[in-house]
Amino acid sequence: MELSDYFDVSSVKSSMVLVITGIIMIALSGLFFAGMYFFMDTIQTSLLTTNCEITGNALFSDCQGMWSLVVYPFLNLKYILIYLSFFSIFILAIGMLLMGYKSGSNPAFLGIFVLVELLITYGSIHVANIYRLLLNNELIRNAMIPFNVYNTIMLYFPWFVFIISLFALVLGIVNWQKTPVNKASEELNY
Repeated sequence: MELSDYFDVSSVKSSMVLVITGIIMIALSGLFFAGMYFFMDTIQTSLLTTNCEITGNALFSDCQGMWSLVVYPFLNLKYILIYLSFFSIFILAIGMLLMGYKSGSNPAFLGIFVLVELLITYGSIHVANIYRLLLNNELIRNAMIPFNVYNTIMLYFPWFVFIISLFALVLGIVNWQKTPVNKASEELNY
């Protein structure tokens, strides 16, 4: 299977794989961004506690001056990771809704989509329980404190997946029931 086959949304199999990948990416994205945030915060805290003297330099005389010009501006970008986590969840949810809409193009595909979404919702119960177990670790809990939106979604992950699946199903039904437009139809001629 080539990479282009993976992103071929015209096939049933690749659409389901994209929906499952979206759910997994939502579950892992916050942990990834929280790990990066915690790593950057730890480095900044460590650098703030150390100092050294630099002789013969015209721009700065100590390490804090050098780090304030070189390292701290980059480390202060860690707050962007919170928004990246939020936007990645939003974009993946929109993608799953579009896959739900696409599933309405074929009634059989709509049925398969419902079954897959039921399995994903059931699996999301286990993902939420694993996340609760991870939060029992003090290090992970401290790393996850700035990510309020992600924490809320992951603590109520089965509900989040169920609501997204329900909206995707509604969009699929709307796509299946839509009236054909721009086609010649004798029944519209009075």
